[in-house]
Amino acid sequence: MNQEHDVVVIGAGFAGLYAVHKFRDQLGLRVQGFEAADGPGGTWWWNRYPGARCDFESVHYSYSFSADLQREWEWTERFAAQPEILAYLEWVADRLDVRRSFRFSTKVAGLTWDEAGARWSVALDDGSHCTARFVVTCVGNLSVPKEPELPGAENFAGEIYQTSRWPHDEVDFRGMRVGVVGTGSTGIQLIPEIARQAAHLTVFQRTPNFAAPLRNAVVEPAERRWNAENHAEVRRGTRDSFLGAPYPAPSGPARAASSEERRRIYDEYWAQGGFRFVASTFDDLLFDEESNATAADYIRERIRERVADPATADLLSPHDHPYASKRPPFETDYYETFNLEHVDLVDVRSAPIERIVEKGLRTTERLHELDAIVLATGFDAATGPLLALAPVGRDGQTLDAKWVDGPNTYLGLQTAGFPNLFMITGPLSAAGLYNNPLAIEDHVDFLGELLHHALERDARTIEATSEAEYRWGALCTGLLGHTVIPKAKSSWYMGANIPGKPRATYLFAGGAPLYRAITAEVADRGYVGFALDGQATRIPPMVKLDPSVALALGAMLLQKVKPLDQCTLEESRAMIDSLAVLQEPGPEARVTNLQYPPGRLYRPEGTGPFPVVVHCHGGGWVAGSVDLADAFCRRVAVEAGVMVLSVDYRLAPEHPFPAALDDVLESLRWARSHVAEFGGDPERLAIMGDSAGGNLAAATALRARDSGIRLSGQVLVYPALDPDASTPSRTEFVDGPFISVAAGEQMWHSYLKGAEVTQLAAPPRAESLADLAPALVLTVECDPLRDEGEDYADALAAAAVPVVRRRFDGLVHGVLDMSAIVPRVAEMHGAISAFLGEIFGSVDASRPDHDTVSAKG
Repeated sequence: MNQEHDVVVIGAGFAGLYAVHKFRDQLGLRVQGFEAADGPGGTWWWNRYPGARCDFESVHYSYSFSADLQREWEWTERFAAQPEILAYLEWVADRLDVRRSFRFSTKVAGLTWDEAGARWSVALDDGSHCTARFVVTCVGNLSVPKEPELPGAENFAGEIYQTSRWPHDEVDFRGMRVGVVGTGSTGIQLIPEIARQAAHLTVFQRTPNFAAPLRNAVVEPAERRWNAENHAEVRRGTRDSFLGAPYPAPSGPARAASSEERRRIYDEYWAQGGFRFVASTFDDLLFDEESNATAADYIRERIRERVADPATADLLSPHDHPYASKRPPFETDYYETFNLEHVDLVDVRSAPIERIVEKGLRTTERLHELDAIVLATGFDAATGPLLALAPVGRDGQTLDAKWVDGPNTYLGLQTAGFPNLFMITGPLSAAGLYNNPLAIEDHVDFLGELLHHALERDARTIEATSEAEYRWGALCTGLLGHTVIPKAKSSWYMGANIPGKPRATYLFAGGAPLYRAITAEVADRGYVGFALDGQATRIPPMVKLDPSVALALGAMLLQKVKPLDQCTLEESRAMIDSLAVLQEPGPEARVTNLQYPPGRLYRPEGTGPFPVVVHCHGGGWVAGSVDLADAFCRRVAVEAGVMVLSVDYRLAPEHPFPAALDDVLESLRWARSHVAEFGGDPERLAIMGDSAGGNLAAATALRARDSGIRLSGQVLVYPALDPDASTPSRTEFVDGPFISVAAGEQMWHSYLKGAEVTQLAAPPRAESLADLAPALVLTVECDPLRDEGEDYADALAAAAVPVVRRRFDGLVHGVLDMSAIVPRVAEMHGAISAFLGEIFGSVDASRPDHDTVSAKG
């Protein structure tokens, strides 16, 4: 065997076969693959137990990278069984001629990084070694079986079978008393099959699972051929869906639907089978416990319909975890199996298994005599297969030491300290909630381009930076915290099924489109987050996002929302108005609609007179309305104890600059003259605005100073201040997320309509900022406009204007209108209320020597 390779690939399942093809045939690298099994197939080579089959439709649970492969192979079942999937992978291996690049029946026993040579030393179980510049692990997430926890196996007189290491010869259970331990996905597939053979079957269940019908069926020859010939149409939209299969879009939040509508939708997708019950019913099942409970109740009702004995039905009905907080299993005749006379269900929570004995299994209640025992007890998922390779990285660091508290990776592809070692669909990748063949292709394709990028630059090493790894881990943990997944106490999603394994984050829970958008951004920006030869790069914008914002972006991707810079004026207005549904309803306040000046006046409870805040809504001068700002204005009025006058200013391009600015000034003048009639205090006035409204507020503060109108303060929330600003944030966040520089330029163009850019359009251009009202300037990290807002705050402070400046990390432009889905918007509300309370207090906060408002916040 050649001892030096460009790439070593470990594993010959879906990932390994494609990786060898990608790196050998498309990149022209010297590739050597190793596989512990005797042939290709990966998990489908090992898992040969009766009933084993995929739970994504066969036409989707297959490679998509080759039109020829899709056209030539025909699937015979809707959900293919293990023999057909294994035959498919063996056929692909031959079709791509990748067998010759593998050594089968060869296990990798260790990996050691050689810093001087910038290569990996690969130790094999036969005692031999080789080296490789890059090592690509394709070992899967579910390939290392969970070690049996039951003592006494050596004493059993019969055979013990582990589902993940099933014999290649047929196992005959006829006439036997069989015990199955485990009722997860594997057990649910296996149990009905064994029940058809065994003389008696005893199922030992610790935790029941929510199993929905699979609805498998034979695919007739004509349909098989049609599927193959029309594969592009069949698979259209797969990567645009949350799970990576083109299922119908869900119907919105479950708790917003009537009970009758929920029942209709649940019935529809229950009848269709498979992941549609998860993906196509309601969009908040994974994120909202109240909505999730409606699905759980429905499944428990269905279980009671199918299981004759009420006590058995109750044992089979989960009550200790939300639906889909564990990977959802799918079944065929599972529940009916427990109606059979020769099948018993043993609850090992109430009567735990003590040990295996010569004649069977002993629980705390009794001995169950058995002739055969089947262990369907799951896997040491995600980290187990990688730790089994015993990697030793830079400075002698072992992977198990680094991951002692749980895995740390960047994109689920690499971990810092282990250069040139890559994990296809590794921990913290999207694979846990993404149709695996497509998740694998995405990772291999991304890695192929990354290697090409590095090789073109003659880089010796590629390594995820510690900062990128940290930010990715924080994002993944935050995303997971927004789901119901952590509510399950024993899910492999959390590592909780293995005694002693850290309960931690093991997957990316944001869905396929969001993950693909993030990796695309990483690639488009030159593979940021990876260091080539130690040269660190920036963290990509989307990795910096607050998890709740990332989920909002993911939802927009699922709904195929057009970027603002690609929208017509009408589309932009509709999109911005639609943000109202993302806001928490505002509290009760007394509201007066004004005809002149056009606007809306909010008054809190109490006697007054109340300070008055004139508010300018956002929307890029071309969109937005007092309706969009309603919930925010109510909240400010009630929480800060002020009156809020929301200005219904004229919009561009129909009414370009300075129409909106004139409307705001007129509203301010009206407040000064008439607000006392409504319970307001005209001597305590402030101006406030967000985005384009922040521009109007800042410009109005200048006009007020110059016209002798005394303001107590100004509140500027991520203001747009200069069309020609050239700042680092405009470069870093040129494409957003949410709002891009191009979208901002379009809005400036519509607003200015060729007008000269003076201080009234761009307040930072004012000759002097002295004597302006005290300012609160709120910015958000992931915003092209961030730096111009912060620069303006600094300029105000330099002019001796009291300023509070605060940046909210991870948030984006427009987030003020997302209070229902981004909890940290409440922090922005709190900052605004605190500032208003201070400037409207007994101290004259407009004086430059006012010391309770800092210059930098």
